[in-house]
Amino acid sequence: MSIIDALGWAMATQFQSHREGPVYRQDRTGRPILVTEAERRAFVRAFGWKFLAHVAGLMAAIIAAAVVTAQFYPKGDEPGGFVLMGGLLVAIGLGLYASVKWAMHAPSRALSGRPTFSSGASS
Repeated sequence: MSIIDALGWAMATQFQSHREGPVYRQDRTGRPILVTEAERRAFVRAFGWKFLAHVAGLMAAIIAAAVVTAQFYPKGDEPGGFVLMGGLLVAIGLGLYASVKWAMHAPSRALSGRPTFSSGASS
């Protein structure tokens, strides 16, 4: 297992083992879709790279927010600067949440045409 695969652990939690192969369930509660082991590995690996991109984007966005705030409030101790930086951090957090959620649901979009998996017995 590579580091990228390890970073994709959140995506890996959406797959359940079954005797016929991995079963994908969006957010672990969605409709079950049977996938191949290669597809599972590809989704987990892709999310590992997306995780790194999200971390880099978060760092860049926070630095950009600090630069913007410093341009408008150069002293650094004005109340407006705290409000502006706080607002920018909230916006960054909401954007990050939406982006991660979109990335986590990539298998649902890719597998949308597949039939729901139903096993004869629960495992």
